[in-house]
Amino acid sequence: MLKEVGASGQISLGKKYAERLFDVIHHPGDRFELIPVRVVATAPPPAPQIMQAPDGWVPPGGYDGCTHWALDNRDALEQYARQVEEAGTAAEQLQRYLAGHPELMSGDHGEI
Repeated sequence: MLKEVGASGQISLGKKYAERLFDVIHHPGDRFELIPVRVVATAPPPAPQIMQAPDGWVPPGGYDGCTHWALDNRDALEQYARQVEEAGTAAEQLQRYLAGHPELMSGDHGEI
């Protein structure tokens, strides 16, 4: 189909394409390609609502409140907090391991 660009720089494709969206790709040599697209509107996820647990529980870590997710995963969060208290954080565990294996910090093992 041959179309002429009007004085205002617009092209009319006809009523068949009215209100449709096109991705316009400008190729070298002033060649344009129109690709029909569908745009799906996305809304940002809602911010978690901070709430108070009925018994006053808050997740380990000094939070002022909790979310529904935290309440749903309360047992796992408490178990994880106990593991951190007993074994330390992952960084603390790594420091202890490296202190016990000084050969890993020298030679051809590279720098950390």
